[in-house]
Amino acid sequence: MGNQQRKRKGLPRTPDSMTDAALLELLLQFTRDDAAEFAEKILQQFPSIADVMEAGKKELATVEGMDDETVLLLRLVPELHRRYFLSRSRTETRLTDSHDYGNYLLPYFYGARDEMVYLLLLDGAGRVINCRLLGEGSVSSANVPIRRLVQEALTANAAAVVLAHNHPAGIALPSKEDVEITVRLREALEIMDIVLLDHIVVADDDFVSLRESGYLRRF
Repeated sequence: MGNQQRKRKGLPRTPDSMTDAALLELLLQFTRDDAAEFAEKILQQFPSIADVMEAGKKELATVEGMDDETVLLLRLVPELHRRYFLSRSRTETRLTDSHDYGNYLLPYFYGARDEMVYLLLLDGAGRVINCRLLGEGSVSSANVPIRRLVQEALTANAAAVVLAHNHPAGIALPSKEDVEITVRLREALEIMDIVLLDHIVVADDDFVSLRESGYLRRF
């Protein structure tokens, strides 16, 4: 049955009062005729809305009866949320400290299930030139070479940069490798007269600044 033929319940006036199952059912009505039953099935496998929204395509596909259209619909919700926060962060004209850097970068990692590495590129006044995804996986030099980090900064004609990556396990404690690559990157950028302002480690909705945390006493 096509989407135009599918009958949907009327939208509630106060969706904040609905249960998780009821909200999920309402969403699923856009792709399924068995929305109520399928919402319950999803919540049996993913106990909370957070678990559902943070699940990747492969994880969602493991639900019996899941189809590509429903997977896409469920992934659109966190993506819309992520872009909302990105659009808010981009209203900042200048970033001046580690708090600004972290808050600007947080939305880039929203809903990420894998480790991702970003390089925030700034001009001399602290205005954002770009924020580049450099890779997925470890922040170690094997996955994101120092040479590439420096080249991205040079290509953008950046005066300063902020390195950022996430810890999907939910612990924003910098590792020994995080500190080592930050020191190496700082030294490489100094030769090019580019300043490494900070390295932000993100976990869930929180972040740690290596500059402010004392992990980089050589800064």
